[in-house]
Amino acid sequence: MFIKIPNIKKVFLLFLLIFQLNTFAQKKSHEIGFFAGAAYYTGELNNGVPFYSPSLAYGFLYRYDINKRYALKLSGTFSRLTGNDASSKNPYEQWRGRSFSTFVSDFAAMFEFSFLPFQAASLREYYSFYLTAGLGAFYMRSPAQIPVHPTIPFGIGFKYGVSKRMVITGEWTYRKTFTDYIDQLPPDEYTSGSLPLKQSSYDKSKDWYSFAGITITYKFALGRHSCPAYGYLSK
Repeated sequence: MFIKIPNIKKVFLLFLLIFQLNTFAQKKSHEIGFFAGAAYYTGELNNGVPFYSPSLAYGFLYRYDINKRYALKLSGTFSRLTGNDASSKNPYEQWRGRSFSTFVSDFAAMFEFSFLPFQAASLREYYSFYLTAGLGAFYMRSPAQIPVHPTIPFGIGFKYGVSKRMVITGEWTYRKTFTDYIDQLPPDEYTSGSLPLKQSSYDKSKDWYSFAGITITYKFALGRHSCPAYGYLSK
């Protein structure tokens, strides 16, 4: 009794087809783009007022789309953070009379989770709100302190697929820092005067800063062609 051996060529072609379909199904896409918006600082000279003394912020972004809900992204953002006690309505802050202007270069690696499945080329899944968080660092031009400091960036955003290759994103993120010297106030300094023994800064409460703005990105795929069954972009 003879056992019929399958044609090796046909088996190989079938295996190759299955492999290609699986590859297309798991295909990842990439995005590059530019950010423009505003930045502001929170600290001793601003106790929590959103968009206090805003400054122009600009930068770049790279996003790696793992699937319809998850993405990884790298960003670089640049801005000048400012503050001035003269604009405060608080009598003590007016008396303190401090001001600062610090240029920061921010770099972050963040994870992104979309509440809805997102695919720019889709007719139904072309928008979603999302949460984002990660790790980062910033460089500030300050002669009296270490120039590079770590941050914990996090925030929320909304992305909209204008076309199969272009995505517009609105995002608002905060940077938790581990320094109290963005505003350049000496740590735990007590001053005498008309208001004796008032503390001009408190180094246990670290400074924060925030970015809010619009990012426009261009989607592309590397090294592979699209599979219409899964709606991915062509090379």
